[in-house]
Amino acid sequence: MILPRFVQSPLLRSVPGIYHAFLGIDPLPGRGDAARLRTVFCVPPSRIGTLRQVHSATVLEWDEADAIRGSGGRREGDVLWTAHSGTGVGVRTADCVPVLIADPEVPSCAAIHAGWRGFAAGILQETVHRLGVRFGSAAARRFVAVAGPSARGCCYEIGEEVADLLRPLPGGGRFLARGKMAGKWTADLAFLALEGLAAYGVPRKNLAAAGPCTVCSHSFHSYRREKSLTGRQLSFIYMIDSSP
Repeated sequence: MILPRFVQSPLLRSVPGIYHAFLGIDPLPGRGDAARLRTVFCVPPSRIGTLRQVHSATVLEWDEADAIRGSGGRREGDVLWTAHSGTGVGVRTADCVPVLIADPEVPSCAAIHAGWRGFAAGILQETVHRLGVRFGSAAARRFVAVAGPSARGCCYEIGEEVADLLRPLPGGGRFLARGKMAGKWTADLAFLALEGLAAYGVPRKNLAAAGPCTVCSHSFHSYRREKSLTGRQLSFIYMIDSSP
């Protein structure tokens, strides 16, 4: 039996016109993202955009050149958004947290790739700011956002230097804990992301986490577990084409 190995959130599934999934390890070895999108989800890969992720706070709008072609995107950045019906955006992760956002009223959607470097660079605040500039200062109050499978507090160990960068951020006091060894801490990336979005105006009722810790679960790629052999799993959000 071939298991599907993907996660969906009831919260995002409740948004009309939005389709999404947090993909785990592909149960069919050798199949690329494009083929999986097409055959499993009936989503055209040519309409899903990704970026060349660089652990930045760069937020970009979807462009035809970003379409999935079996490798990383051509442009550098870590947040991609779209307001075009029949298009979608995605990020690839292996312990970093993928965050998918939908605005039911515009409509629009965004995908965020956030690791500790992105958090420290202000990626969440920059995303809310940039989307607010585009869609109005009240946009954040409409957002529905889900943080997907990522390294969680049970397994994500960091050093004192990284903990010092995360501690001042929203949720830093709650989702950082002392590790088992001196000078070590653990961090829960999913809940740090959700706390950040809440601090920047997204209602808590519109926030959720979905999926397991990637380090614990062998259904998902994990850099901490697999090291240099790690693959990357795609998380995507797609605006269903409503044209006649």
